[in-house]
Amino acid sequence: MRASLQPMLDLLDEGLRLYRRGFVGFVLLAALWLVPVAIGIGLSIAAIRFWGENALLLLLLGWMLLLVPLVGYLIGGLSRATLAIQQEQPIRVAQALAIPPLRVAGMGCYSIVLYIITNILFSIVSIACFCPLYFVMFAGFSGIGAFASEAGNVGSILAVIVRVLLVLVIILFYGASLVLSGATYSVLVYGMQPFVLESNTAGETIQRSIDLLTYRFGTNLLAFVLTSAIFGALTVAVTIAIGVLLPLPLFIALGEESLVAQGVSASAWLLGLIVVIPPVPIWMVLLYQRNVVARYGTDLAERIGAVTRQPAVGSEPDI
Repeated sequence: MRASLQPMLDLLDEGLRLYRRGFVGFVLLAALWLVPVAIGIGLSIAAIRFWGENALLLLLLGWMLLLVPLVGYLIGGLSRATLAIQQEQPIRVAQALAIPPLRVAGMGCYSIVLYIITNILFSIVSIACFCPLYFVMFAGFSGIGAFASEAGNVGSILAVIVRVLLVLVIILFYGASLVLSGATYSVLVYGMQPFVLESNTAGETIQRSIDLLTYRFGTNLLAFVLTSAIFGALTVAVTIAIGVLLPLPLFIALGEESLVAQGVSASAWLLGLIVVIPPVPIWMVLLYQRNVVARYGTDLAERIGAVTRQPAVGSEPDI
């Protein structure tokens, strides 16, 4: 387990180092994604006020058509920015987002199918794992509670302890289910990498994605779960720090009804979201690169070249 976990921890650490080096560029790319989203939200509110509930179905369809390319450009831009930082180059927004629209459309269609399949598989795993555990847990706690109710004062204390343990176990299971659900996002980002980092045909790209999703499946699954857990922890920490603590003095000074305080609070929440978006694409680029090297041996030519450039043992240098 330690042998499998340590490379993943090194990958996560390397990803955070790359994020720190290109923090401004990554945040700018993530912030650009929110501009069309904010415009779309404003237009949606105006459409609902003008047409009423009749516009809901049309708006839902419009958002589906809008979010697919937006997510494609977001993940593609952050992935290409990761390559730029690896190569000691500055992040150029125009270059990072220079992905052909047809490529983005194909990536979007593939990601929808991949999301549906992944969500079904993770749902099956959740039901298979957590439902029996819930049943056993509630049966055990019910038995202990029944015993405690007949044991007098000691039983009352035991009943309180059982309730506390029950709450903790429920929180633990709920958190585990959230981590497993969040792993779907990591799978999607990883599966999109061949569309972003390579220029093969659509069929070859999809085949490469499926091949590398199933290659070293256990290691990949561990990476997806770890990145989901860390992403969730970062989201909670950053949104509390930025979205709650930052506007708190304004709420205290101006009151909860203040439009200024509410505007600052909304902006702070958006800022927190922008900050936590880039790490997962960065990690998935690194994981994809490692699997490509291990699966296809793309560094073989470089390693052979490095060996052939070394002088033989005992040979004398040319004069």
